[in-house]
Amino acid sequence: MKFKYTITGLDCPNCAQKLATLNEKEDGISSCKINFLTEKITIEADLAEGCLLDLVNGCAKRFDKNVKIEK
Repeated sequence: MKFKYTITGLDCPNCAQKLATLNEKEDGISSCKINFLTEKITIEADLAEGCLLDLVNGCAKRFDKNVKIEK
């Protein structure tokens, strides 16, 4: 399934790409794209939405404590 969320707290487009790559390494996530300018993240995953949000927020916090992903 494809999920779209708002992402805040990223400092630059390079950070967005690095975080997208980290998310794609997580089990159950097949692709992750982050648009730095619009602050949108699109994820294709085989996970329930609640589990996915917990997973990507955990990954985001490990990357940078200021990054937050929300519906």
